Amino acid sequence: MIPHKTKHGAAALARLKAYEGVPDAPYDKIKRMELENKRKERAQLAYERKKQLNKLRVKAEKKPRRDLPFKTKMLLKIEN
Repeated sequence: MIPHKTKHGAAALARLKAYEGVPDAPYDKIKRMELENKRKERAQLAYERKKQLNKLRVKAEKKPRRDLPFKTKMLLKIEN
């Protein structure tokens, strides 16, 4: 923050240059970048990867439950 009520603050405020939008040459000739679309694409890829990993995790958690009764019967036969 600038101390605008003091002499040196008022002088600093007078020297301050701020632009709203794109300043004149040479910046007005540069093509504007579309970073928002790139960010959305990267976020979508990360979300798809996360969704796929969650599906694989759920599948891996369900598989041992299905085979558990069969495996316990086999283990009981081996122990006896």
